[in-house]
Amino acid sequence: MTALSSRRRGWPTHPPAGNGLADVVALLATGLGGSAAVAAIACGAVLVARRLVLPAAEPAAAVLPGVAAAAAALVALADVAFRLGGSWAATVAARVGTVLAVAALALPPRIGTWPDAVATALAVAIGAGAIAFAPRPTRARPSRPARRPPRPPGGRGRRPAGVERLPGRLRQRFTRYDSTAGVDSLRGRIVVGVTAGSKTAHGHVGFCPAFAATPSAEVSTDYDGVEATVAAAEVLPWGLRVEVRLAEAAEEPLEIPVDVVVRGAG
Repeated sequence: MTALSSRRRGWPTHPPAGNGLADVVALLATGLGGSAAVAAIACGAVLVARRLVLPAAEPAAAVLPGVAAAAAALVALADVAFRLGGSWAATVAARVGTVLAVAALALPPRIGTWPDAVATALAVAIGAGAIAFAPRPTRARPSRPARRPPRPPGGRGRRPAGVERLPGRLRQRFTRYDSTAGVDSLRGRIVVGVTAGSKTAHGHVGFCPAFAATPSAEVSTDYDGVEATVAAAEVLPWGLRVEVRLAEAAEEPLEIPVDVVVRGAG
């Protein structure tokens, strides 16, 4: 049983051409989230500076909910950008700006008249709501498609001449060979898909022809971004079942590349 480690090497699980549209969306989302964060921080800083320079010049209480709603809109914009591939830091910065703006205008609370008290409470409630529902940073995102040509497991050189580029996504590829010690062996990679909301997934490798006896099997992965284990759940002379178990349910579909080494009885 092996813990998932921190880099993806070897064969890519997507076509080498990559996904240009996803890259463009992620780039635009990063810019959108950053703009919302900068606007929120700038507005909050200006309001704090105004409060410090002109402590007696308080705005009308009626404007407090409007300012809080505008800050909440910037927070929501940063959150949407994050879910499209933007920076999580932008969501934090937008909330910092919201805190500054609400604190500068609504503190200390105005309780002289009930309209002032209601406006102050509403502004604080809007600001608190925008801050409370902060998204968590997501580590279990699929890595962007590798832009390197496919190569055999463990190989570090260029793709041998005559090896065709895969026309689609790699699902599994294995090589059956006799080792230098004369041991019947198999080596390769299988991609195990994990559906959103699931914590476990399985892949199956068939041995043809079957081994003379139950072989030994080792599985490992260098996929980055999730806390999980991979294991050879069942080994038989005619096949192998690979199990991937996540520490937490996947927030979106994942594809985990698993390297497999099988050795027959020597």
